[in-house]
Amino acid sequence: MTSVIAPAPVGGARRHGRGAAAAAVAAAALALVAHLYFLGFLTHFGLFGNGVDAVVYRHGGSTVLSGEDLYTFSLFDTNLPFTYPPFAALAFVGLALLPVAATIVVVDVVNVVLLYVAVLLSWRLLGYRGGNTHVVSICLAIAASWLEPVRMTLWLGQINLLLLVLVLWDLGRPEGSRLRGVGVGLAAGFKLTPAFFIVYAVALRQWRTAVVAAATFAGTVLLGFVVLFEQAWSYWTSALFNSDRIGLLQSPANQSVRGMLARAWPDGSPPLLVWVIGSLAVACLGMWAAVLAHRRGARLMSLTLCGLTTPMVSPFSWGHHWVWCVPLTVLALDQACRASWRWRWVLPVVVIAPFIAWYWTAPEGFAVIGTFMLAKPGVIGLLCSNAYPLAFVMVLAGVVAAAIRARSLRGDGLPRLQLLFERHRRVRRARRRQTHESEGSLSKRRHVPRETALGLGAVEEDAVDGRVRVEELRKVVGLDGRFDDRRIQTPVPGAQLQHVPHGDPVV
Repeated sequence: MTSVIAPAPVGGARRHGRGAAAAAVAAAALALVAHLYFLGFLTHFGLFGNGVDAVVYRHGGSTVLSGEDLYTFSLFDTNLPFTYPPFAALAFVGLALLPVAATIVVVDVVNVVLLYVAVLLSWRLLGYRGGNTHVVSICLAIAASWLEPVRMTLWLGQINLLLLVLVLWDLGRPEGSRLRGVGVGLAAGFKLTPAFFIVYAVALRQWRTAVVAAATFAGTVLLGFVVLFEQAWSYWTSALFNSDRIGLLQSPANQSVRGMLARAWPDGSPPLLVWVIGSLAVACLGMWAAVLAHRRGARLMSLTLCGLTTPMVSPFSWGHHWVWCVPLTVLALDQACRASWRWRWVLPVVVIAPFIAWYWTAPEGFAVIGTFMLAKPGVIGLLCSNAYPLAFVMVLAGVVAAAIRARSLRGDGLPRLQLLFERHRRVRRARRRQTHESEGSLSKRRHVPRETALGLGAVEEDAVDGRVRVEELRKVVGLDGRFDDRRIQTPVPGAQLQHVPHGDPVV
């Protein structure tokens, strides 16, 4: 039977097995057949059959060249205004040089490539490498086109995948990387919601990243004022605060805290203070859980949780704003592949189900797409209309529960593997290998081993005499292997952690 995850080679990188590649190919083939059978590819409701937002971007870029007012025009006499900062219009000038049909094609091609890159970056943040990872990423990107946020992004020609990739690439790099934070600043320049990641960097005390991101974002704002002063003034003093320009607040399409409140409020217009308090509470909870995940070493989960928080606190969040369901899907699949419990594949099903592009055909002939648009009565309809916020709550609860479980284990006095990262500041890259030594051979050593049994690299001992004082007290604990983002190949049979009193634990 082929393996889903192949054994890790020397160096600690994870590898997708042939089983994972075969399953991904099957999923991609099924997705393509489903597209062809149900809604097609180039028909009006097909995967690439619209592109109207790409045309809006093109027209926004053309206003820079023509001098037309950026925030009062209505494309083709329809209710499709330009809702982005002036910097975005400057970035879209290149599209204004293309015909409309060519603009749609270019945006479609770029979005397909960005979808693949988003999946690949997610796997890489989990430590996966190798040729099979590229195969899995390509096929999973095709399969993900049946997730409503992805499908509608492709159908409309939206820029959500660009923002996702900018943040994943930027904050997925090691802390201290050159100009880390530029991607977040540029993403916030296109659309304000990614600015939440600047707060995220501050919460993690990544000061350099926060400063670079804030400076880059400020640069995009300044550029807008320099080139389009009147339009920039109009946006930052008026258009920014008029969320009704985007859509009807109580519409099921508004998958945010404000949308939930509007649908629950008698007149569909909750007081501003109620929304502000609710959004601040959700923002704090989301940030807190993201920091917890990061401290446990789960970087991709931390970024994903922060990304899912942004549409929650936004005044109006269309379903296609929730493209952070892509790395969330990767996380769920990775956990299911590595878990040993019988019902492990229930997890990705539960996580993915709310985001699938379920649809029904209205009497007028329109395809109504999205779980939140399913016309169901009673409690089921209420749950469907708030599908994405409920999915966010589910993920948030899972992360907090995992953190509580980890804390309960630490409360028993068990030494933490995380101390190997937090206390040993001089961890150096070295050839990594997996070893297993008996307790007796470890007790004979007088110095800390240069290589750990988990392939963490060389660790320098900070003790004064450089000796391991296992004679005083020895406590051995098993590792549960639930560390996602440190490229640790676990569980390692027989791996044990020694507790050294008045010092640091060593493997």
